[in-house]
Amino acid sequence: MLNIVRELARLFKNYEALLYYHEHACGDLPHIPNNARWRAIKAPSGWWWTVFQLPPVAARDGVELFHAEYIVPFLCRCPTIVTMHDAISAMFIEPSSIKARIITNALSFISLQRSRAVLVPSQSARNDVARLFKVNPSKIFVTPYGVSPSFKPMQKELSKQLLANLLGITGRFILTVNFFRPRKNAHILVRAFRKLLKEKAPVDWLVMVGASPEHMKQTLLSIAGEAAERIVFTGYVSDELLPIIYSAADVFAFPSRYEGFGLPVIEAMACGTPVVAGDAPAINEFASGGAILVDPNDSDALAYAILTLLTDKGLAENLINTGLRIASEYTWERTARMTMQVYQLALKRTCE
Repeated sequence: MLNIVRELARLFKNYEALLYYHEHACGDLPHIPNNARWRAIKAPSGWWWTVFQLPPVAARDGVELFHAEYIVPFLCRCPTIVTMHDAISAMFIEPSSIKARIITNALSFISLQRSRAVLVPSQSARNDVARLFKVNPSKIFVTPYGVSPSFKPMQKELSKQLLANLLGITGRFILTVNFFRPRKNAHILVRAFRKLLKEKAPVDWLVMVGASPEHMKQTLLSIAGEAAERIVFTGYVSDELLPIIYSAADVFAFPSRYEGFGLPVIEAMACGTPVVAGDAPAINEFASGGAILVDPNDSDALAYAILTLLTDKGLAENLINTGLRIASEYTWERTARMTMQVYQLALKRTCE
């Protein structure tokens, strides 16, 4: 959301954006343009903040349109817009307590019905939100994500040298990012990597970027067996370092079963890295032709696709070039302009 706010503020200087945040739930605030400003609101808890604290403050501030992610403040007097990045909470593909699932889905349902417009990042997310939350499709708008300008190709050997200096990773490696949710199928990737090492494939490491829980790391290492010593968990990686890791990777693998969009895939494309991804909703909307898409639950198919990219330079180059072209079409400026069109429409239309 912050990328969109920055672009909206840059492109539409006659508008002012207020970014509300829970005073006790935020550290250092990122820089934003002059016509956008942060606004702290105190509250004893997150839900109290959303339901009771936000609406009167927004009214006093003269807010004309309120845009929130997943859950809007129901008591707001002004029109609301809600962004649903996906419909995962209603799809039973992520572990969650019954209580949390019921509350999340109930609040999301109310937010979706109340809001004048709903933003989603892909056509598949649009279909899922409409079907699972009974939302009129006419008020759901697809506004795909963008790729930040920092994600661009670096010279391969230079990026590998920088990565060796920073993290001690040398040689050829497979990369995955944001792997810690069960639907991302990290265990499938680990099995594929184990198979590749067993068959003496030209690869040295599997690098897994993301802040994953310790129990998941241990499970993945157990699945890896002898290949465990060739798996690197980097933990959280800064925005400055991530493009270097993408550029240094020989293959980017992302065997997710479901995504609202699949931002890591298009970031890898933007950095000039060949991609193997799960043939899953949303990803196949933009990645078809620019990546090898496989059954996300088939570790053998994933291993074969990775091996193909490691050994077939011609195919890898074709995918790199197509991926760069695809990624160039996805910018945050484009997202912001599409978002502004929805804002203007929402201010004119009556609630469905």
